[in-house]
Amino acid sequence: MTAKTRALISALVAFSFYSAWSWWVNSMASDDQLLIIRSAVLQGTYSAMMTVTFTSFLNWTLSKMKCHKRPQLAVLPPLAFQAVMVIALNVINSTPDLWATVAPSIVLTGVYGFIYANSLLKTPEYICKYKLEGYEKLEAELTKN
Repeated sequence: MTAKTRALISALVAFSFYSAWSWWVNSMASDDQLLIIRSAVLQGTYSAMMTVTFTSFLNWTLSKMKCHKRPQLAVLPPLAFQAVMVIALNVINSTPDLWATVAPSIVLTGVYGFIYANSLLKTPEYICKYKLEGYEKLEAELTKN
């Protein structure tokens, strides 16, 4: 399966799951069917787009931090971006049950991000070359300066 196909399938799954989730939690918090449907479409569309954006952003931050002592911290900038965006969009939309709508998105994105980052760190592109060539020796030289 190509990366584009995998991204498209992931986006469709995200859209379907988060639209259904948003519709369900907000239908218990409001009787305004138009607002409930709008919230579901907003959350689903946002989740589909953010799935692709988050993964790209994480790839970039991880490539910059792969030689860091804790490269998994590369998940934090894209996760913070995702959390701020999903909360802001749902505040603007006046989503009836904001926290029940956005919490799964933030938590599952964080879990996905850490699992994805750990899997990438095992691939040749994301293995720090200094670790392969005597990282401890390089680290000792850097701390002397």
